[in-house]
Order: sequence, then C-alpha cells, then structure tokens
Amino acid sequence: MVDSPSMTAEAQAKRVSVQKRLAALEEEIVRLRRELATLGVDQRLPGLYLTVEVAGATALLPVEAVMEVVRLVAIEPLPAALPHVRGTMLYRGTPAVVVDLAALLGVNREPDMDAHLVICGGARTVAVLVDRVRDLVESPVLVDGAVTGDDSIPWDKTGLMAGLCRTSEGIRPLLRASAILSAPEAA
Repeated sequence: MVDSPSMTAEAQAKRVSVQKRLAALEEEIVRLRRELATLGVDQRLPGLYLTVEVAGATALLPVEAVMEVVRLVAIEPLPAALPHVRGTMLYRGTPAVVVDLAALLGVNREPDMDAHLVICGGARTVAVLVDRVRDLVESPVLVDGAVTGDDSIPWDKTGLMAGLCRTSEGIRPLLRASAILSAPEAA
C-alpha cells in the first residue's frame, strides 16, 4: 500500500505526540529523582546509566534516553549553529543534530577517530558526541552536596546536571537528557 501525503502527515503528528509525551515523562523522572534526593542522602536511583567521558570528565546519562551508541561518522556543518552544535548526520535515514558535550564544557577540540555518538531520541533525534562510552552503572546512589566541598565540577556550568551519584569509580554527575535534547541549535 502506498502512503498518501495525509497518512504521512498523520504518522508524523503521532510521532511528534509520542516524542512530546516521552519528553514529559523524562522531565517527571528528573523531578522524582530530585524529590527522592530531598528525602535523604544515599538513595539508589532505579535503572541503568551510561558512563560517558568527555574532555577528561565523566558523567552518567540515563539509558532510557539512549537509542544506540555508534562510532563517529561524517558530520555535515550546520550554518549559523551555536558552538556546541557540530552539525548534522543521518541516523538510519533520519537527520540528527550532533551536540558536542566538550563544547558545552568549554573545551574546543577535534574529536578522536574513536569517539562515539550516543543517539538519543526525544522531540528530535540528537547524536551526543562523547570521547568514549565507558560502562553501564546499575542503580547508582544519589548523593547530596558537591564532589569536594567548595570546588565546582566542569558540568556545573553546563545546566545539564540533575545531581551527583556515587558509583564504584567515585562521584559522577547525572546529566539531564532532556536538557541535551532541547539545547538550542542556532543563535
């Protein structure tokens, strides 16, 4: 059966609706995690979290936002894009905006050939450029406070942090996938 233009528009509208509902659910998860943190320190967060490394800093990203992790591919520049937007790429036939977390951390660098793109779905498909994906963490412990007291960590100034988690490798920031997915593309 050949899709008519109205069926394509209807399918697109349904897709946008589902993506908006997913974004709302993700925001609710972030709110619930914050609420859990206020109930006391050392609370376990349910679920799996991907540990990503960017410009020497590590962070956790909720797996529920991740569709796939792929090797770095060719990225087409996007005219008038903000510094953190490297450009676009095609992911399984769908255009994806490539967001460079290093640029959000204030680091200007060319990624290594073994860098990764963490494909995230939401209102739009976003490929998050990271230096490497390290591991999966199950149910990290949400902690209160800063890593070393008065010292700030690189992720503090990005607006992406939802909190801090203790893992077997130390304290790691928990990133809000919704903030990455809604980052503006152009000035």
